[in-house]
Amino acid sequence: MPLLSDKDRESIRGHFDLMTEDVTVTLTKAPGECETETMLTELSELSSRLTLDIVESKKESTMLPSLSIGNTGRLLFRGTPSGYEFSSLLTGIIDSGRTGKTLSDETMAFLDDLQEDLHIKVFVTPTCPHCPPSVILAHRMAAYSDRVTAEAIEANEFTDLSMKYQVQGVPRTVINETYAVEGSQPESYLVEGLKKHMKKEKQP
Repeated sequence: MPLLSDKDRESIRGHFDLMTEDVTVTLTKAPGECETETMLTELSELSSRLTLDIVESKKESTMLPSLSIGNTGRLLFRGTPSGYEFSSLLTGIIDSGRTGKTLSDETMAFLDDLQEDLHIKVFVTPTCPHCPPSVILAHRMAAYSDRVTAEAIEANEFTDLSMKYQVQGVPRTVINETYAVEGSQPESYLVEGLKKHMKKEKQP
């Protein structure tokens, strides 16, 4: 039975029709059936611009399923993008297939001036309506700057990581292991808070 309804397919196809660039989504999964693979296969049928690559891994320690949007390897999702996180996946694909600004001038200037790499982890759950904006912002920052890697992590699927990063509520955004915020932060708030933290880190 298909995961997407006819109504969903029609709506998504309309959004995909606006893409002007080809997008590849790479899914790394364990052998066997996978809901994420079924989901991505159905999406790939809705646009000739969307290609799905499947990689099967037998490594037990690997965080699976894991998907990468585009060819940079910097826009990542660990776990199954179901529930509200399905919108994060769709936005990541559509953003990657279109040109144009997705960030404010202030954020782009901040990213242009980065002197160090940023690794952003956004812990989410499928039932959290406030999580997608945090994932989308992180992915857009990673798409803009090759100094940024952003991964959404489904907190319920990777409980060991959730405990390690003290996830008590979602979304929880952790940057470079040293800066963390809970809740959906507006773009300007996240950037300003990160600026202050990075400045403080450099002080002797």
